[in-house]
Amino acid sequence: MSPHRRFGCLSILALLAIPACQSRPVSVATPEIEPDVADLAPLSVTGDTSWRISANTDLRMHTVVPPGGTVASAAGTVASPIAPEPVPDAAPVASPVAHPTHISAAATFAAISPATVNTDPSDDMLVGNEGPGVLRTQVLLDRAHFSTGVINGKDGQNVEKAVYFYQEQNGLTPTGKLDRATYDKLVEQVGVQDGVVKYTLTDDDAAGPYMWIPTSVYDQAKLPCECYASALEMLDERFHTVTDVLRKLNPGFDFVNPKAGAELWVPNVEPFNAETLKRTADAEPTLKPIVKIHVSKNGRYLQALAADGSIVYHFPTTVGSEYDPSPSGVYHVQGVLWHPVFHYDPTLYSDVSDSRPKATLPPGPNSPVGIVWIATTKDHVGIHGTPLPHTIGLASSHGCVRLTNWDAARLAAAVRDGVRIEFAN
Repeated sequence: MSPHRRFGCLSILALLAIPACQSRPVSVATPEIEPDVADLAPLSVTGDTSWRISANTDLRMHTVVPPGGTVASAAGTVASPIAPEPVPDAAPVASPVAHPTHISAAATFAAISPATVNTDPSDDMLVGNEGPGVLRTQVLLDRAHFSTGVINGKDGQNVEKAVYFYQEQNGLTPTGKLDRATYDKLVEQVGVQDGVVKYTLTDDDAAGPYMWIPTSVYDQAKLPCECYASALEMLDERFHTVTDVLRKLNPGFDFVNPKAGAELWVPNVEPFNAETLKRTADAEPTLKPIVKIHVSKNGRYLQALAADGSIVYHFPTTVGSEYDPSPSGVYHVQGVLWHPVFHYDPTLYSDVSDSRPKATLPPGPNSPVGIVWIATTKDHVGIHGTPLPHTIGLASSHGCVRLTNWDAARLAAAVRDGVRIEFAN
């Protein structure tokens, strides 16, 4: 992963590259993690279950848009809710499925290999806390558009959120825990898929450019790009995963000096390439149009909703803290900027001396706002990527809404100007 960046809630001017926004640069607040501030300390991966309160509420509150319903916004008239129609109360949420006290050796992280991940998992492999069954299910959830953030072969609250909403949307009792019925429904929906596949490195993969990203914004400003630090970091992001998983799948592989033509095992997801981003949703024509983005601040997830209230995309997200909260209320998408330039202004950062100079950071996947910025009609607040995907949903920001770069790209490719954004407590 790229080195930790100690930025606060900064503000930038995005140099917009899309015609609709060239006339009005968007002021962007850029949150980053300050782990030495109590309110911004990382949350427990598995111990925090407060998201369930928000999730249970959202089962009842997802708005259904009347057929042909529209609402006017600054960006024009778009399909969006006017008023919620009555939605029947959701069925009571069952208690989480208890994990067994004895876990077989097949349900451990150490058991991950191409062979075990590509073998249909046994029931105990699904209900274990980690291992091949969890990793394969994360791949299927990703392909079903219920993202768990990084695919790490481990259970946790991001996995539980994705499973919870997937179960509810597909007629299963929402528990948030993996089980055979959920796995079978995923296979039915996305087809029989191997959990990992072989990938052949290209000349561009081997060549980079790769460069270490310094901590200082002024040193970063001297770089030609906020590129990946290494081929390993690029592969992590391309296949939505983490270094530990790639190393476990490919023991002995030379990640330090990878050669073009070399083969390695990777999670079987739609590859993310920061240099060739999708500009439209044409690659997924079956997706329902997104008419609303629901940001659950307490639940730490974002959902893109269709007019019938169904979930088009579910993403874990990092939102504001108690001291630097994300907004509440209704706003709209104002534009999308790919590869944003980052303008550092210390006068907008309370913990930095105003006497320090401004700086302009080049674009790239390790930019503080990642590879895409989705502007909103709320000043200083946007939805954007991150150089730290492993922190998504597990730490607080300084106000903006952060997604992994690959999830941010999916959302940016599918939304249109004027789409309604609801920030809910």
